[in-house]
Amino acid sequence: MSKFAAMVFRDEKSAYEGLHALEKLHAEGTLSVYGTNIIRRGTDGRISVLTRNGQGALGNGVGALVDGLIGLLSGLPTGTPGLAVLAGAGAVHDFGHIGVSWDFVIEVELELAPGKVAVIAEISEERVAPLDARMGELGVKVVRGTRQFEEDHLESRANAQARLFELRAERAWRKEFRDRDRAGTPAEEAMQKALTGQIEQTQQRLASIAESLDRELDDAKQELDAKLEALRSQASGVEPQMRKRIDRRVACLCDEFREREQKLGRARELTRKAIQYS
Repeated sequence: MSKFAAMVFRDEKSAYEGLHALEKLHAEGTLSVYGTNIIRRGTDGRISVLTRNGQGALGNGVGALVDGLIGLLSGLPTGTPGLAVLAGAGAVHDFGHIGVSWDFVIEVELELAPGKVAVIAEISEERVAPLDARMGELGVKVVRGTRQFEEDHLESRANAQARLFELRAERAWRKEFRDRDRAGTPAEEAMQKALTGQIEQTQQRLASIAESLDRELDDAKQELDAKLEALRSQASGVEPQMRKRIDRRVACLCDEFREREQKLGRARELTRKAIQYS
């Protein structure tokens, strides 16, 4: 299972030392690094990106995380009570689409004080001790957030589908009542028209969700392929005992993708069937 890791340093020079240490652990096979960004938080609270490493789909995850942090933290004025308080007030930014928890974002914000520089990475590791020990030597701690996709849009799909069935049942009942009693009043006709409009809107909502499911599946597959290629490249340059660890990371990534693919694929199938039903 891949994770996001954030390491906050006092200045840019120290951050690059941390990046080199992370790259060395990758070269040894101790852990796998998929993408890294180095960011600085200015004295005004705004965030700037110093470097982005990880091309194409391989860097999508960490890139999306950093872009989200820029959008969120850069809009937080210096001297505010912080994200923990804002979250309690309901001002929660959605990071679920990249599989990271709000708690992780809060902890990064607490560590990343104005003037400091952070290395943000997406990694796979079997043990936390090697990275913790290496960063400890540099005087920093590692903030981790496991990537777990909540698939919030699956709940939206279920709610929209249930609403569509309710609307269709209501329209069918009213039509039966009208046909049986020949009660085609203007008010009833207006209600039928309104129901038809709501049904069409809900169908459009479901079609949009189906398209997002398609895109997410495609993005997930591209990201998986890029990570597998990176792991194969990494394995070619490490000792045999380290290759076994990398093989386990490959198996773990594939298992996670299959589970997610089945969930998204089933949701897509049900969504399309709901749209086609009349």
